[in-house]
Amino acid sequence: MSLFTVDSSNVFSGGVAEAGKYNVQIVKTMNSVSGRNNQYVTIDYEVLDGKYKGSQIKFQNVTWDNDDVENSIKRFNTIAVAIGAKDGAVIESVAQFASAIKGKKLSIDVDWDEPNNKGKVYLGVKGYGPLDPDGSQPNGVKRPTENSASPKVKTNNATSTAKNDSFAKNGEQITIDDDSLPF
Repeated sequence: MSLFTVDSSNVFSGGVAEAGKYNVQIVKTMNSVSGRNNQYVTIDYEVLDGKYKGSQIKFQNVTWDNDDVENSIKRFNTIAVAIGAKDGAVIESVAQFASAIKGKKLSIDVDWDEPNNKGKVYLGVKGYGPLDPDGSQPNGVKRPTENSASPKVKTNNATSTAKNDSFAKNGEQITIDDDSLPF
């Protein structure tokens, strides 16, 4: 008996390389508790169509903040509505939510997050919606790199002009000769 049959349509892809709007399926959910005792769901998405079909957008956390229940409800409700949950559906727990959304399809808006503590930049989900009949729409914005980041301009605030000298009287330059210096 063979181990497997080669199938070119069943391979890992190179990953999503552009921000944009993607039709996805939720392929993995994991319910966890943060150090602040807030429950959260880590969600992995797989792109359903377009040039990044089969690529995954991983490790997206959605947190139920016990100190901000109103926004937590909106956050989780936004995902529930995007996957097609009907008004009046009751969610009993974050664990139930995590289990219920696995395998569901929706569209997500993604953009590049700020660099993490190791300087790495990853896609982050910024919005949720129903599947887009026009398909996934990368927007051409690629991962920022050190080379593509805007150069930091060093400025020298010190200036030798009397105009900017706060010790000058009426814009006149103050001259101190070497004999007046204590060294």
